[in-house]
Amino acid sequence: MTNHIIHTANGRLAPDTPFSAVKQMVDDAVDSGNLVLHFHGGLVSQAKGRAIAERLTPEYQRAGAFPIFSVWESGALETIRNNLGSIAAEAFFRILLKRVSSMVRRKLEQGVGARAAGVIPALDLSAEEAALDRALDSGDPARLPAEPVPDAALTPLSDAEMMVLEAELQADPELQIAAQGVSAGLRDPTDVVADAAARTGAPVRAATGTLMDPAAVDALLDRPDPTARGLFSAAKLAKALVLVAARVIRRYLHKRDHGFHATVVEEILRAFYLANVGGTIWAQMKGDTQNSFGPDPERFGGTAVLSLLGERVRNGARPRVTLVGHSTGAVYIAHLLKVAETLLPAELKLNIVLLAPASTFALTAESFTHNRARIQGLRIFTMSDPNERKDRLVPVLYPHSLLYFVSGVVEPDADTPLIGMQRYYDAARYPGDRFPAVESFRHLTADVPHSLVWSVAAGGAGLETAALKHGDFDDEPTTLASLRHLIQKGF
Repeated sequence: MTNHIIHTANGRLAPDTPFSAVKQMVDDAVDSGNLVLHFHGGLVSQAKGRAIAERLTPEYQRAGAFPIFSVWESGALETIRNNLGSIAAEAFFRILLKRVSSMVRRKLEQGVGARAAGVIPALDLSAEEAALDRALDSGDPARLPAEPVPDAALTPLSDAEMMVLEAELQADPELQIAAQGVSAGLRDPTDVVADAAARTGAPVRAATGTLMDPAAVDALLDRPDPTARGLFSAAKLAKALVLVAARVIRRYLHKRDHGFHATVVEEILRAFYLANVGGTIWAQMKGDTQNSFGPDPERFGGTAVLSLLGERVRNGARPRVTLVGHSTGAVYIAHLLKVAETLLPAELKLNIVLLAPASTFALTAESFTHNRARIQGLRIFTMSDPNERKDRLVPVLYPHSLLYFVSGVVEPDADTPLIGMQRYYDAARYPGDRFPAVESFRHLTADVPHSLVWSVAAGGAGLETAALKHGDFDDEPTTLASLRHLIQKGF
């Protein structure tokens, strides 16, 4: 399989893929007349990336194409899933989840009279909390408590309401006992720094009993001596939790929520657990795709392929070129298009197939719109929103797909619009004046016939998919049949 795989690390050609090997691959692919450049998802290990290449090579060859696979090193998805499972079992996480859920429920159901009086009603939520525990323990999402219906006249948390909630939390004995338990397990700060610097891939723990982000833990401590372990501050923890509740409510107000349970979990993870649920890895992985287009073609994988391909085209070759990107592979393709105008002659057109793409509208709109004349065909296969919501990343704890998780947790802004998510193609919910990048890419897809295929779809040759999980789009038979048709017959 080495004659079909370009292995990179941090964007640079790995020792097992010298520039001479890349040149031979590109020459063989161009000589075939039908070249496929495949970019796998960014949370796939090198071993799984190679396995994907081995599995898909005969599929592409059946379509008369010579495939080249970019395989890079990340492999974080199982780590993220495992960490999320551990977090769901944490006593401290569960008390955070219950307290934030309670505050948000009380505000969503506040009612006009209580709102006018500046009072957040006290509700008996013991049944909801018990149901939440049963759901987390059993892994059965059907046991989750019913989602609240927001009051039509919902308002943000006022300063006075936030002060009342903070006072309640500071006097909450169960919360304080849980916080004391974390304090008792705090590790020496120098050991935490050393673990973070080692970059072993294992989660970095600031305290033995929790996977909280060390930076989040540090922000909640009273630590007069920076070398001391410190103690949890009741006041800081109360304020942080109320701010999380306020952000959930704000997302409801702006129609940016992902459903009650998912949104509460997202905001807790963003505030307290981000580094250990993929935030750092996701940023590094996206950086690696961009780094592949560094200035030296003999060192950087993406630049090597485009430079060699451009040279052959300038010498008269006219291969059909199809770019296929699954999940974060779409991010790779967006960066590729940014540099294509300097490395590829204008006469070379590109066909692009995206499978459940995890690229943001901001990045994709810029690169695709700028290179619209170069894009000959565009087809995006991804799930309808109802199916996206049913594709559970982690049972109960996170009830939606990986794309929802990326949008809601690991991207810098909550509810970041991703081009693989149907919800963002709703112009009423995401109007162009507030979301110009979303509007720009929506216009582009509207101008390209059949550019969007929402699973499950049976629209004829090249327009069919039955994938119902994020990871299935590169091996689901109906989708693969559509992919082969596009590569062999065109768009």
